[in-house]
Amino acid sequence: MSRRLRFVSLTPDQQRILNEAYQYGEKRALRRRAHAILLNHKGHTINQIRDIIGVKRDTVSTWLSQWEADGIEGLQDKPREGRPHLLSESDLAVLEQLVEEYPHQLPVLHAKFQEQTGNVVSQDTLRRALKKGYSCKRIRRSLRAHRDEADFRHTQEIINVLKEWEDDGECDLYFFDEAGFSQSSSLPYAWSPIAKPWEVTAYPHSKRLNVLGFLTRKGEFFHHMTTDSVTTETVIEAFDQFAAHKDPDAFAVVILDNARMHRSKAFQRKLIDWMAHRIHLVYLSPYSPELNLIEILWREIKYRWLPLTAYSSFDKLCEAVKKVCNGYGTDYSITFA
Repeated sequence: MSRRLRFVSLTPDQQRILNEAYQYGEKRALRRRAHAILLNHKGHTINQIRDIIGVKRDTVSTWLSQWEADGIEGLQDKPREGRPHLLSESDLAVLEQLVEEYPHQLPVLHAKFQEQTGNVVSQDTLRRALKKGYSCKRIRRSLRAHRDEADFRHTQEIINVLKEWEDDGECDLYFFDEAGFSQSSSLPYAWSPIAKPWEVTAYPHSKRLNVLGFLTRKGEFFHHMTTDSVTTETVIEAFDQFAAHKDPDAFAVVILDNARMHRSKAFQRKLIDWMAHRIHLVYLSPYSPELNLIEILWREIKYRWLPLTAYSSFDKLCEAVKKVCNGYGTDYSITFA
């Protein structure tokens, strides 16, 4: 017994809506369903549409029913609930407590979690749950707990005022610090083919190139280099060279930390001489390296700007560091807020 033929009749507006869905619908499923309704309106049977689109006959029949019941909305995918959550609210509370105790030991955290909740899940499940509120980063050493927060805020305010002075042309603001470069320094991250990581020769001991630098926010970088140990005399020599280099009419304010060589008696005796060159020193509050903008420069040089070939020999390292330092302000730059 033959089945009764079934056709829909579309108004011009309905045809326009279906044609737009067929041609421009975001999802392939909607485009196919709209195509099927249009074909049926033009006289194609359900069996013919089944062969054209490549679906089951009952599927085409369901699409026709959905169109007749709800129009274009009936052809849209319905929202899905998704897979059920593997972790309950109480599980997440336990996870939050455990990550405070075992932030760097996922296997231990995993075992403790299953022991306390009775919920057997994979480490990947816990990792995905943690990513919703945590990030996994390298632990940093910090002296922040030792500093006087009120003194820190006061110094921060002084620096902000000095920045305003500089912006108004009343002074030149410099940030001073020392940095060391050696073949045994920490290496940067780098992209490499899978299973073929970059390697450089390991040096348990290496000579050290020390750079003493004066950095402004406006792209000027004056530096003094030495392969000798940094002593009070080295720092004094760097400041004397800076005094001879700077514009004699400009008023320079130099911000520096409280390193022992910056507070030594020999260094303090030079303050009058440098003031005669219109150089005034401002000390940071203790344990506040983040207030010294030149720290950003040292990180950029060590982890971004030095090529890996620089670590193949000490001579190449010195050459590469000198190239970067001499090129700062032209080939290399930092934009400070």
